[in-house]
This record gives sequence, structure tokens and C-alpha cells, in this order.
Amino acid sequence: MKTPAAKMPAEAPAPDRPDRGESTTAGWAALECIRGAAVTATWQHHLGDTFGWFQTAFLLRLPGEADCVPCPRDCGCAHQVVRLGPEDLIGVCRCESLRCDDVVLSRDEVALWSVSWPRLGAALCGALQLQAKRAELGLARTRQIGAWSSDAVPVILTLAGDRQALLHVIAQLAARLRQPFILLAPTAHHLDAAGQELLAGGAAGFFALAACLQFTEAGTLRPLRSAGELFARFSPQPKEELAEGTARQAFALVKALDSAQPALKASLYTVFRLFCVEGLTVEQVAERCRCARSLIFVRLAALRKKLGADPRSLRQYSDQFERIEDSLADPRARRIYRKGAAYGEEAEQERA
Repeated sequence: MKTPAAKMPAEAPAPDRPDRGESTTAGWAALECIRGAAVTATWQHHLGDTFGWFQTAFLLRLPGEADCVPCPRDCGCAHQVVRLGPEDLIGVCRCESLRCDDVVLSRDEVALWSVSWPRLGAALCGALQLQAKRAELGLARTRQIGAWSSDAVPVILTLAGDRQALLHVIAQLAARLRQPFILLAPTAHHLDAAGQELLAGGAAGFFALAACLQFTEAGTLRPLRSAGELFARFSPQPKEELAEGTARQAFALVKALDSAQPALKASLYTVFRLFCVEGLTVEQVAERCRCARSLIFVRLAALRKKLGADPRSLRQYSDQFERIEDSLADPRARRIYRKGAAYGEEAEQERA
């Protein structure tokens, strides 16, 4: 008897909506569990409630169709696809006991989907504030997707599906690159002591996407921590004396500009503080200021023009900016930086 195909059930059905963190982890884990192409039912099984937007954002439909599909009863067997006509497809059970009914299949149910590396890489670069930089590395399910900071530290994504595969990737990268690099993986499930030892020896860092990025209901990736905080040890460390002088000059100029051009929303100083010092993304700054992203881009463009530098590059001076702020907030401080100091002149003296 033929019955309509049913969706595969989730791994752990529950009456309540799954926790966002658990859903995010399961979604990232799907990239390690599914190696290569798979039918819609398999992706749905692993991705759960994130399947809809994940498919649109990151999956690519491949030419050709599957020869078998998972059993809709989740008994562990596969149903062979028998084509009686262009649109007449049947899933025939191959269990020895023949206890599963055949199912009617649609063309969509036998379609094959795989991860789109360009789209996934672009989304990760945007969410983690990386410079887009693609490169094939000759390693299975592993590619460079970007670079971090002015030092262009390589950022590499691997979808290695088991411990041995991940260890092989780490060993190859450490031996070939011979420089610090950032390795991203969907989860840390396959990272063991041997892999950690190799990473430490090469001054490399491992970051699990499940711990860094969250899927949102709007179908985007939201950082759980700022990129500046995540990759702090891979950011260039300027010479302290030079950094202090540069930071003071930039800080004073921003304060002077802010005083000369007050804004009701998202002032230059506020945007500078959130973006350059705290390392927030444009989206996070806009949310904090309760304004549109376009306004934040306008403020950043103004900062870039007046400071003569990309605001991103000023993030390396965040520690110096915070010390300057602390010193100016201290009621015992005797020195303040006004407009003259912004252009390298001596700061004016004022009584405490």
C-alpha cells in the first residue's frame, strides 16, 4: 500500500520549542554529521527548526537525484527510489522483513543538497568581521575563508567529521603554514588533546562556531562575543609608547569633533566608543543606539575621513583608549585634551 512520504522526526522530540542554544549547536553539528550531499529529509533531521532559513542561506541544490531516501518511519533503513515516470517516483523498502510500506515521493524529496562554501564563508566573514580571502588548501572539507587584522592572519574553516580527520587537518596546517592561524569548526566535539597540542605548538587558535555564533529568527548569524574579543591574541600589538600617543591623538580628535557637531542619536563619540573600543559590530552598535544601520555607516564614514584611518584599525588601541577615558574621568586628573591637542599641540592645563 502506498502512503505519502513523511518528514523524519527530530532526534529528541519534545512538546516545547527547543532552546535557542541547543538548536544552534545542533544546526552547526549538522555540518559535521552530513559529509557531502544529502536529501532534504536528512538535512531536516539534523537541522530541526533551523532548516528553512539554513537551506535558503547556505545550501546548494546539486544536479541529479538521490537513488535512495531515509525511511520515513525512522527504522534505520533506506528506501530505494524507483522511477516509474518523470514525476512518478516510489520509495521501495529494502528491509529483509519488508515491514515498511512503500512511499510516494516527489522530485523535491529526492533532490540532493550540499553546503555552499562561498555563501557560508561570506556569512562567517561578515559576522566575525573578517577580510574575505578564499583559498583552496587541498585538504578534505577545509578551506581558507578569510583573514584577521592588518597582519592578515589566515582564517580557515574545516567541516571535518571525526577526530582523526580533524587531527589530520590541524597537523597539515601547522606543518605547511608555519605561522599563527585561526581554525574554525562547527563544534569542538572532535578536538582532542593531540589536536590542542599541535595548535599550541603553532601558536594557532581553535574556535567552535557553536560557541561563537547564534542563529537568529531573522535567518542571520549573531556573534555571542565581539570579534575583537575572540581574536584578541591574533591582533597586532603596537609598541606601547607609539600606541599611547596615537590613541591620545585619535581620542582627542573624536571628542573635539563630537563637541563641534553634537548629534541627537549615535554621536561620533558614542559610535567610536562602541565600535572601536568595545569592538561591537555595526548591527550591535545600531541596536545599542536604537537607530538604523545606515546612520552608523554614516558616522563611521565621518570618523574615517576625519581620522584618516579605517575605524577597524583603531581597535588595536582599545586598551589605550580605556586608560585615557579612565584618566579623564578621574576627578584628580589635571590634564584634559581639547581641540588643540587633537592636532598635536600641547594640552591645556586646568585645575582639578
